[in-house]
Amino acid sequence: MSQSPPTDAALPAVREPAKPGLLMRALRWAARKAGRLALAGLVWVLKKLGRRLWRHRDLHVIWWAALALYLLASILYLLGAAWWIVGILGIALVAGLYQQLGNDSRLPLDRRTVTAAAGTAAAWVTATTAAGPINAPIAITWAITTIGLLAGWGISRPARAWRHLRIRVRHWTAALPAVLAELGAAGVVLAARPAVHPGGRVDFPLRLPPNITRAKLDKLRAGIEVGMHWPESSIREVAQDPRHAAASRVVMSWSEGKIQARVVRFAPPQIPTSFYDELWLGGDDDGNSVLVVTCVKGYGTTRGLYAGATGSTKSNLLRLIAWLRANCPDTLIWAADLKSGGKTFASLLPRIDYLATDRAQFIRMLEDAAAIIPLRGELLLPEHNQVLPVTPRWPGIVIIADEVRTALGKKPANAAAIDATAKITSEGRALAIGMEAASQYMSQDSMHPSLLPNFDRSVCGRTRTKADSQHVLRNWHRLDTTMLPAGAFYFQTSGSDATTLLFTPEVTDAMLAEVAINTAHLSPTLEESTASRLPHYADRWAYLPDHLLHHYASEEQRRMVLEARTRLETTRQHAAAKPAASRTAAANDRPRRLVVVEHLDAPAEEAPADADHVLTLADITDAPLREMARCHLSSPIVTTAESNKAAEPRVRQWATDRRTAWEARGIVERDGRGKWRTVAAGESDFVAGVLAAETDIRAGRAGGGEAPDTRPGHTRSDLGIPLEAPSSDLGIPAVPPAPGEGFGGGVAHPSSPPLTVCDVSADPGPPPPSP
Repeated sequence: MSQSPPTDAALPAVREPAKPGLLMRALRWAARKAGRLALAGLVWVLKKLGRRLWRHRDLHVIWWAALALYLLASILYLLGAAWWIVGILGIALVAGLYQQLGNDSRLPLDRRTVTAAAGTAAAWVTATTAAGPINAPIAITWAITTIGLLAGWGISRPARAWRHLRIRVRHWTAALPAVLAELGAAGVVLAARPAVHPGGRVDFPLRLPPNITRAKLDKLRAGIEVGMHWPESSIREVAQDPRHAAASRVVMSWSEGKIQARVVRFAPPQIPTSFYDELWLGGDDDGNSVLVVTCVKGYGTTRGLYAGATGSTKSNLLRLIAWLRANCPDTLIWAADLKSGGKTFASLLPRIDYLATDRAQFIRMLEDAAAIIPLRGELLLPEHNQVLPVTPRWPGIVIIADEVRTALGKKPANAAAIDATAKITSEGRALAIGMEAASQYMSQDSMHPSLLPNFDRSVCGRTRTKADSQHVLRNWHRLDTTMLPAGAFYFQTSGSDATTLLFTPEVTDAMLAEVAINTAHLSPTLEESTASRLPHYADRWAYLPDHLLHHYASEEQRRMVLEARTRLETTRQHAAAKPAASRTAAANDRPRRLVVVEHLDAPAEEAPADADHVLTLADITDAPLREMARCHLSSPIVTTAESNKAAEPRVRQWATDRRTAWEARGIVERDGRGKWRTVAAGESDFVAGVLAAETDIRAGRAGGGEAPDTRPGHTRSDLGIPLEAPSSDLGIPAVPPAPGEGFGGGVAHPSSPPLTVCDVSADPGPPPPSP
């Protein structure tokens, strides 16, 4: 039986809900709107706050680091890690951090401060691992330490400047490619994040396209500064990226404002103990140590050139080199101070082997150094491979000269010093002779242009104009040396245009005096085979000023000064005694006319045979000839101008005849145009050759080979008359000259022809017959 579906009447009635009122609907609408507005406001606040927090994220790095450490300590505690293992790992990490910050630190704080904070954090993590993070003392310590570090990080002036510069660099990173594209350098992009250094320098690593070279980008420096709204000359340089060998990778260095002076603590990473060790000159712009090699095994020494205006502290840099070299037991220090008479190196005097305080002494020092080269060449053995090894037996020599302008400038009077310096800097490398020379303005008036290429290292301090550095720095037009403060230098090595900004420490007199006392026993001595054959080395202490002798010299040096002065005075007295023997007339004698006749056909007297007699310059009685011989003995190489000047008041032809005769006798030889090299082994052989040459000249004149020099310009010295005699046109006191004195050289030699002296003042009769 089927059932029919129920009808509507049979269904129960459904009650409809009541509609909310108008007020309720308004309240609901307002609540929804308020929620949406609150959510939008919260999002807006979070965006704004997040942007600001992200913009100043360098300031809040302390918070994030503290929270990360708290979380790390909690995890280690829950895992049950051994606290002593955590402590060992913390110590290792702190030590590695300290080493890394010493090599390359880009943080504005000192590495000791950063390492102390890291050590405190490591100790806290170790304690938390053992006691738990909920422990009250642990939590309080964490909070106090975090607040203290945050406060110090926030109020530190270097840290604030560093964070502000990093914010500016982020904007520059976005704008720099567009500016380069407008200047025609489209395609130049940043290869990595710019490096912000504590000193305010920013390095922009760039990658260049094929159509842009480093030189072309360097020419756009002024346009880049205008487009980036940077100060003028704020781009330091555009150099090759040292971390990449590709030519397309360069680094553009930027620095705002002038270079600020820095206080560099005197803390060499190592004290040199050998001539081959590196020398510490200070720190660079990033705080890294600047080390230079002044001698390379198998190669030889290098040379340094220093320039800078007054007050640039280049003398302090030379004192630093001298301080470091004083610690080497295989190094001889030869110092020259032409600016303050030796006061620059006076405190180091007990450790100095040779000190020059004026131009004449410096020239003698250079001549001795040049004479060492052939003498040390005799010491070379086949196993040395043309480079003399440096040992206490054969010590290295470093010549440290301050203000060389008066001796090495391009002047005819400096020819001897220039030639000696050229020999030292070109040939002394393999024989352990180095040189460090400084001058205020390095132009041709300060150093001869031919000497500049012989120096490997260039150091330039503050100059009056940019052009003053062109003789020192190869890329001088890209560097503004006028902005350098005192104690800052641009350092450049041979073969590279890259420059390093060098900051040097201060070296005081007390430091020099202390190292001189402590290392005086380390001072080596020059090998006897070389020292005994140098022209001026034995008398090097005779010219030491008395104020340096009394206040700075050691007892050994005072003894050497006394011996040198006594020896020099004895030599002078011996040289002055022989010419004075012929002057016996009184000063008030009536003037007489003297006629000197040389009998060329008279037989010469035989020289007494005395095998024990050693000839010296004092055996040459004629003053011009003696001074000319002294000039040739004083230096291995003498120019014609120097030889002619030594022979004054004799004429140049007279000096030329003597040099020709000396060359025939084999005591001198030509060494290029206008130069003469001394060949004789010693003073005795040289003087013997000079006397023999005078005999040859007289013999040639007697045989018609040489006509008497009758040109004007003769003086009484040409007639063998002492220069001290009264100057009168009527004559001089009639004093018979010693045998051998007279016309034609005035050398007291037994082979000279006899002279006839006639007094004609009383009876002016006919002159004696001519031969």
